[in-house]
Amino acid sequence: MARSKIYALVLLAPAAFAPSLYAQCRNVNALIVDSSAPDGCTSPFNFCAAGTVEGNRGLNGTTYFILDGVAAGPSTAPGFGATSGTLVYTTREGTLTVRETGIAKFSGHPSNGYGAAIEEVISGTGRFEGATGSLHVRQKDVNSVFYSRITGLLCLAEDRGRGNGNDDIDE
Repeated sequence: MARSKIYALVLLAPAAFAPSLYAQCRNVNALIVDSSAPDGCTSPFNFCAAGTVEGNRGLNGTTYFILDGVAAGPSTAPGFGATSGTLVYTTREGTLTVRETGIAKFSGHPSNGYGAAIEEVISGTGRFEGATGSLHVRQKDVNSVFYSRITGLLCLAEDRGRGNGNDDIDE
């Protein structure tokens, strides 16, 4: 009998903490439009991208991506490649730096293709100081212009203890 109560506590404990952790986060919905920015690029692969972002959660401003990792995709998916790099969102309220890792298929000059990635928050300043979360990227490349739809959860210090995490706050 005592053993079954312990098992129940162990199984239910994560659920008891999840709502309070989730309440610190809000949904993100943003669009990045960027293109190659070779001037001053520090990428070991000679690829950086600069652009703009428009979205909620204060993600309105500019972006800058530095490619720092490349790997071949699976042999069963010809033409795909894995990429990783840092992306900095710069807004009037601070910066948000993420590690973007994904898989894509781009080809041609000008390039065309599509990709998907995960952005993990690694640091922030101003409003984004102490931020956590993960964002999801769906990307389309049309004539060397990248259109990236950003969704996911962004957890800011100002959100701690407020809301239920389900609302899209337009800011």
